[in-house]
Amino acid sequence: MKKLKVIAVILVIIFVFTGCMPANSTGVKQEDINLIQFQDFKEGQETAVITTSLGTIKMVLFAKEAPKTVAHFKKLVNSGFYNNKTVFIESNAKSFVTGAKDETGVSGELMTDDKKAIQCEVTPNLYHFSGAVSVLAQEKNPFSKKMVSDSRFFIVGDVSASSNVVEQMEKYKYPPKVVDAYKEHGGLFPQFVGLYTVFGQVYEGLEVVNEISKLKCDAKTKLPTEKFVIEKIELSTYQKS
Repeated sequence: MKKLKVIAVILVIIFVFTGCMPANSTGVKQEDINLIQFQDFKEGQETAVITTSLGTIKMVLFAKEAPKTVAHFKKLVNSGFYNNKTVFIESNAKSFVTGAKDETGVSGELMTDDKKAIQCEVTPNLYHFSGAVSVLAQEKNPFSKKMVSDSRFFIVGDVSASSNVVEQMEKYKYPPKVVDAYKEHGGLFPQFVGLYTVFGQVYEGLEVVNEISKLKCDAKTKLPTEKFVIEKIELSTYQKS
């Protein structure tokens, strides 16, 4: 049983980091897109501060675009669920996953009133650009294409744009506004378009995300081989420096 759990977590994490290009257009009109991840954030906007032994990561929360996801994340934070959580790392992916119930990584916590997983909240305004904070989604069941999430999430590090990805995006007629943003900011985009809920954006500490993603990890479990945890996550508000 333990071996099966390890295999399961490997499959889950590989799925997160390898994704595939959608074989059709996004179907989103250029004029309907308002890319908000790199706009000036407002004073008092909700944020979360992640404290680690390698430094602090600050991210703004997009409650308007992903209300259920953000509300659930805040409830988990307030309960102390994320304190002293380990991370899972896929080598060379420049990203990490956290928020699992235990070190198998195969399940997360649900603090919804009905204990049901949260339906993914995707929007044409948020993408997996560098610095994006996203849920770790999974299919509701093998016979459904609906994606749901729990307490697990991942943060995209500083990933340079790929000319091959740009060519594919243009081939599949992604809106020029989105293609241009990918060229400028890079990321794990577009393999998760329409599947995974982006609910936050790192505005300070992206270099810490990069350092965490470089930690040596066990090839099977994806756990760091040196002691490292998310010490705590606290809610705050955005203040211009």
